[in-house]
Amino acid sequence: MRSQFDLVRFLRVGTLQVVADSIDPSKEGTDWTADEVAVLVGSYFLMLAEERAGRDYNKSEYRRSVIAAIGRKPGSIERKLQNVSAILDEIGVPWINGYKPLPHYQDALVAVVEQHLLRHPELFTIGAGPLRVPDESDILVAPPAFLNSDPEQRPWAIRRLVGKFDPAARDARNRDLGRAGEEFVVAFERRRLERAGKPKLAKDVRWVSELEGDGLGYDVQSFDADSGEPRLLEIKTTCGSERTPFWMSRRECDVATEQSGIYRVRRVFHFRNEVKMFDIAPPLEAALRLTPTTFVATPR
Repeated sequence: MRSQFDLVRFLRVGTLQVVADSIDPSKEGTDWTADEVAVLVGSYFLMLAEERAGRDYNKSEYRRSVIAAIGRKPGSIERKLQNVSAILDEIGVPWINGYKPLPHYQDALVAVVEQHLLRHPELFTIGAGPLRVPDESDILVAPPAFLNSDPEQRPWAIRRLVGKFDPAARDARNRDLGRAGEEFVVAFERRRLERAGKPKLAKDVRWVSELEGDGLGYDVQSFDADSGEPRLLEIKTTCGSERTPFWMSRRECDVATEQSGIYRVRRVFHFRNEVKMFDIAPPLEAALRLTPTTFVATPR
């Protein structure tokens, strides 16, 4: 078997030729070895680096190179690459467009992805490239179904990974991501109201956190297109999925209670893949599992 180093070298110089004899039928239905997983994950992160840098690359060539290196069938490799995307999605890291996240992965795959993330912390930074935006009518979607699921029931390996690379804490610290999400929502709200024939309301949409700071408990003031009633939007942005956890401050929760009729949490997700968003209306406890995580400590 070729080592991961050999695969990287061959991929870069483009000399690895793939033939049908590369596939080993005896591997069908067998567990992947550590070496096979390492080769596949290494290839995935090479492709991700090309995509993050905005360079053109050929997914099929990479996939054929992995086939030649490990002898697995194309379908098996495709699914495993999607599994890597699913792991990245769990921790709020943008994944390769075209490899939609596919759950139900092995703990061994999580461990190899973790090692790559530790060696490449730049993967946690948001890129400056253009967003992949779906059709305007597909951006604002319904909230995810209420599963009443307990995150602690997920497999140990992914719970450990989420704990180590805490996406909620990282998103909260990432001011560039937060600002980009707010700017996106402001532009979207103005377009939405313009399309609804309410140009004056569109003009009155205010980016409150940019103009007045973060202390009001919401980021954007927009309007309901039908009634003209204000909408106070607290924007929470992630590169992860619609179920990625996020932080809320005491102030935000208080304003949600005080202004329950007009307050909304606007969750923006998959920000660097295909950005979408949904609204959560108070009472927040009806749609969110709110878990206290910090305490204010005052010396006695």
